[in-house]
Amino acid sequence: MKTKKYLYFATGGGADATTESVSVLADDICTVVPLAAGSALMYYKAGDTINAIKFAFADTMASTGHGVGPLAKAIAEACNAGPHTDGMTDMVDLDNNIFYPGLSYITGIDIFLDHQIDF
Repeated sequence: MKTKKYLYFATGGGADATTESVSVLADDICTVVPLAAGSALMYYKAGDTINAIKFAFADTMASTGHGVGPLAKAIAEACNAGPHTDGMTDMVDLDNNIFYPGLSYITGIDIFLDHQIDF
């Protein structure tokens, strides 16, 4: 039986409330899209709803492109990693200052449930 892969995100709020951390099944990730300069969204399925994580980062990538590229690449890499990474992968854990390689430029995340997305 294949072990499922989960990606872990924490906002830095202590991971003790509903929207302070989330483990997302890799197969449920829908897309990663840019917002305004300095932010991006990752949409993921949760049952019959679509939820989102908003990522904030310093707008220092103006000369090299939007930060969504490295973010999307890291998420895809973690989702498709070999069998040695089955289980949980820390992507952005602002509680413990843990970042997936290449994502240390992310300065904040917000977790939105049930289409409660406020831009």
